[in-house]
Amino acid sequence: AAVALSSQPVPKGNKVGIITNTAGPSVIAIDELVSCGLEIPPLSEKAAGILKGTMLESASIRNPLDVVATAGPGHFKSALETILKAPQFDSIYVNFVTPPFVDCENVAREITAAAKAGNKPIVCNYMTDKQKWSGTSKILKDGEIPCFDFAETAARALYALVCYNVIRSAKEGSIKNFPDVNKNTVRSILENAGSLKREILTAAEVYGILEAYRIPVAPWKVALDTNEVIAKAGEIGFPVVIKTDSEKIIHKSDVGGVATNIRDAQEAAAVAGTMARNLGEDIRFFVQKFLPAGRELIIGAKSAAGIGHIIMFGLGGIFVEVLKDVTFTLSPVTDTEAMEMISSVKAAPLIDGFRGEKGINKEKASEIIQRISMLVTDFPGIKELDLNPLFATGDDICVVDARIIL
Repeated sequence: AAVALSSQPVPKGNKVGIITNTAGPSVIAIDELVSCGLEIPPLSEKAAGILKGTMLESASIRNPLDVVATAGPGHFKSALETILKAPQFDSIYVNFVTPPFVDCENVAREITAAAKAGNKPIVCNYMTDKQKWSGTSKILKDGEIPCFDFAETAARALYALVCYNVIRSAKEGSIKNFPDVNKNTVRSILENAGSLKREILTAAEVYGILEAYRIPVAPWKVALDTNEVIAKAGEIGFPVVIKTDSEKIIHKSDVGGVATNIRDAQEAAAVAGTMARNLGEDIRFFVQKFLPAGRELIIGAKSAAGIGHIIMFGLGGIFVEVLKDVTFTLSPVTDTEAMEMISSVKAAPLIDGFRGEKGINKEKASEIIQRISMLVTDFPGIKELDLNPLFATGDDICVVDARIIL
């Protein structure tokens, strides 16, 4: 990447024209280029017409343009000039082997001349014995043609140029400051936990912080005993979820600390009693509205020394552990970056809506990402934050489980 960036212009797009005098490496190159998201468009009729008059009869007039092993300097010159002038190509990928029956030094001169004359980058997969062909190698080196020993390496160098163009031309976006947040509430919660030297916040504290930053959460209440569980569940409205609320228990479901879809007071009493017997009579209960499952998402933040917080987005629930389909960026996150995070995961088609399913509200997901970014920027003492999962159903997105570590 450094070699290519130091000597070649930045391409305006991702469309590649390929010139080769040997077929095999061009196939390998195409596999790598396409896997990186680059395109290999066909030759135009005009370009094909020009090349039919200048190429050897055995040449393959298409993209990749196989000038064949016997092609000399004139054939390469015509190929390079035609691809450079063709508007459908943003860059040129050259596969160059050095047949002993070809004037390879003058072929190299044509490649370097084309690079100087055009405004499109050229990278070269140069396959030869560099000591035996030292003259040809020197011409390419002096002409600042980025040459690589393997087709895949040259392809990735060209991909780096395209990536740089994407970064350079991307919309900058803006960092939104949400005026409706309540920083004093968050400050009070964090200071209280800090005074007690607690690193893991209770569910009530976590949800209090999220509500203070207007992040949508499922309705919730804290209960201290079985009778309160029944009363709070009635206030929220059945069905509900009952969880243990203890900073000492991280993975509640692993120890029987989560029960979902509780439909009446009798069932709520039985669940609370079982949890108390198994996990300790002094536990608190976190009673939460049971929501129908939607598309499960995860949004997280983790502090990193020297760079602030890393923000994460992806598919949530068990999918984050199985598929690990997540993307990252640094806080503070702009509105543009938040939308890019949502669209860059591999499961983006599921998020957009697949086979008749309605996609999630990406604007709301973007806002939640930005609000989390603002939260950890305002309060850098938050070491880790996980919203996992959020349920995205129709136009609504709601946090159903969350964790904060100081």
